[in-house]
Amino acid sequence: MTQTTISPHIKKLIKQDNRFETIVSQIGYFELPEPRQPFPALVNAIIYQQLSGKAATTIYNRFLGLYSDEHPTEKELIDTDHQDLSGVGLSNRKAEYVRDIARFFHERPMSLNDFQLLTNDEIIEMLTSIRGIGPWSVDMFLMFTLHRLDVFPVLDLGIKKGFSRLYQTDELCSDEFMLKESQKRKPYRTIASMYLWRILDDDFDWTQ
Repeated sequence: MTQTTISPHIKKLIKQDNRFETIVSQIGYFELPEPRQPFPALVNAIIYQQLSGKAATTIYNRFLGLYSDEHPTEKELIDTDHQDLSGVGLSNRKAEYVRDIARFFHERPMSLNDFQLLTNDEIIEMLTSIRGIGPWSVDMFLMFTLHRLDVFPVLDLGIKKGFSRLYQTDELCSDEFMLKESQKRKPYRTIASMYLWRILDDDFDWTQ
């Protein structure tokens, strides 16, 4: 499956909010990464929760090193000893969570195509029934695995900081304000969010 090309949508986003013209002129266009199968994508999301990118990548690579293939099957992860998961850096809770995900998909096999047939609300209801999967994890799944273009992860700290920078406020904007303002960027809130993360880079300059 090819990457999702979103350049035409970026142009429409700029028309909705001309502040994004400055942002896009510096950052440029981009494409969403290759979609992944749901099971490894959700395991990855759990491992990366509440960790810096570098630390999470180190732990994730150690986790993958426990298995002969690129990623464990559901059965392989279920059968992995808890101590082995802890030994690569997973907390006790995360070790339990990733095995719960494996049990869910082992009992209810679902492919990427199966998920594409569901609405966002249906996916949220289904996945949040799994221990460890909360709204943030589902938002990341919808954005980066399913390539849904109208997701706004209001609970993400980076989004909160990016939103505050967009509105040039010293304090973080409230969730209520962010959700209200995000409506102006429908149905391209995923794309807007990608840029909100990127304007936090030190080299981004509003004056250009």
